[in-house]
Amino acid sequence: MRIKITIKIVLCVVLVQLILLTGTQAYAAKPREIDQTARMAALGKVWGLLKYYHPEVAKGQIDWDEVLVNAIPAVKAALDYDSFNQEIDNLIQRAGDVTVGDYNPQTPAHPNEPLFKWIKDSSLFNNEVRKKLMLVQRKHVPAENYYVQAGPVGNTYYTNEKGNDDPFHPYPDENHRLLALYRFWNIIQYFFPYKKDIGEDWEDVLEEFVPRLIDAADLWDYQLTMKEATVRINDTHGYMYSYYLLVRYGWIYAPVELRYIEGKTIVTRAYDSLMDPPGALQEGDIILKTHNTDVDEYRESVRKYSHGSNEPAKERIISEYVQMGSTWTLPFTVLRNGQTLDVSVAGYYSAYVEQARRAEDLAAGKWKLLPGNIGYVSMGVLEKEDVDAAMSELVNTRAIIFDLRYNARSTQYLISDYLNPEPVDFVKFTTPNMDYPGEFPFTGTYDTGSENPGYYKGKVVLLFDEFTQSHGEFVCMALQTAPDVTLIGSQTAGADGNYSSCWLPGYISFHFSGLGIYYPDGTPTQRIGIVPDIVVRPTVQGIQADRDEVLERAVQFIETNQ
Repeated sequence: MRIKITIKIVLCVVLVQLILLTGTQAYAAKPREIDQTARMAALGKVWGLLKYYHPEVAKGQIDWDEVLVNAIPAVKAALDYDSFNQEIDNLIQRAGDVTVGDYNPQTPAHPNEPLFKWIKDSSLFNNEVRKKLMLVQRKHVPAENYYVQAGPVGNTYYTNEKGNDDPFHPYPDENHRLLALYRFWNIIQYFFPYKKDIGEDWEDVLEEFVPRLIDAADLWDYQLTMKEATVRINDTHGYMYSYYLLVRYGWIYAPVELRYIEGKTIVTRAYDSLMDPPGALQEGDIILKTHNTDVDEYRESVRKYSHGSNEPAKERIISEYVQMGSTWTLPFTVLRNGQTLDVSVAGYYSAYVEQARRAEDLAAGKWKLLPGNIGYVSMGVLEKEDVDAAMSELVNTRAIIFDLRYNARSTQYLISDYLNPEPVDFVKFTTPNMDYPGEFPFTGTYDTGSENPGYYKGKVVLLFDEFTQSHGEFVCMALQTAPDVTLIGSQTAGADGNYSSCWLPGYISFHFSGLGIYYPDGTPTQRIGIVPDIVVRPTVQGIQADRDEVLERAVQFIETNQ
């Protein structure tokens, strides 16, 4: 009896072992697959790391674009973990030998370690590949890079990148579409000073757009998808230029300024010198239709292609889409004095519309004296050579209003000399660290103003809105150092700092803020813009009554101090 029980127990143990062994063998025999999007996104990250951190690639003697184009089909076909890692290892070897044996795991981590957290993903990379990638990152030897150069003020240039060499092929093949995405993504990854302010995980953006670029079915699908990707950096400097998108959306502008106010698209300025027929569009007109489409529907259709650091800036860009088209006559439906009217107006190149705006501003005067002994300076047309005359004439006023709603010329330092009793710090920058891409060290602070015991003692008021961008915001920062200054208006465009540009396959280029701009205490301006002390926005009723409500509020503040 005991013998039978023992035999049964032995048989059960053997059976269990056979089941476990069979299961293990079956599991081992089945390759671990990696999702295609994850593989292709990882390829883009590895390619970018090697491009900016591997010393051999940096020399530019390897056509790193061509290496990628040749690697994409192999990685796409490498469905399982082992074959994928073999292809990634092949890419690393193509860049140049990386000896794992030299890797010291105790080497101090890169100061910007979160930038490289993806390297540690064991679900994608095996131990050997991870070691090699970390070796490239941590043992990086600073050297000049063929693919990126520092400009005179620190922002980056990409003069050796290809993309503008074939204007007749705006729809590249799949491999070059992915090249465009990878080039763009990695430039933002390593050289965009505001990447942490984008508002979402930048790695998620790459994974989102990889399958979309693979599947882009035609010219428009490709170009619009890339445009949407560039918009995702949330930067009013961050736009994509393409001749073919100009053809699609137009390059002819109605001779007006449009703004989005109280949920309506309204004409805030109409340039009569260009208006043909006269009065076709008038200040206060509310746009109901554009491109024979309901204006709100049209605004929504172009929203994802409209760049902007914040919502007011984005609405400003959307309004530009509303006013432009591809024909020399542009149709609109407007609401005017309670009546709905269909109108058509002659269109112009944007430069002509800008010239008309500037001519009107010049005609209104670069500076003037308002009632109540209040000075007013139109900063959009005041030139450096005008500063002494303007300040001499306004020196005895009770207050000076500096209007930056249409940006400014480079007059900030000359004006600051009049407004400040002594030099005062107003800004510091971050610039890309060309030795360690992905780092953005701060510069020292820069001052404005000079020793001037006879400085202007009256109130200083700055006016601004979403049209105040980049240099205009920089001027605001300089002038707000005045001892008695008040900021009135609404959120500015939130995009300061010299911008950088790069070409992408398909004869398209993208642009982005290349320098970080901060107040001396480290407070950013990107996306936030200049913050007003008194928030004032135009209203539809005010525009239709031909009132400048922002200027009126400034005068009220000066007169009442409230």
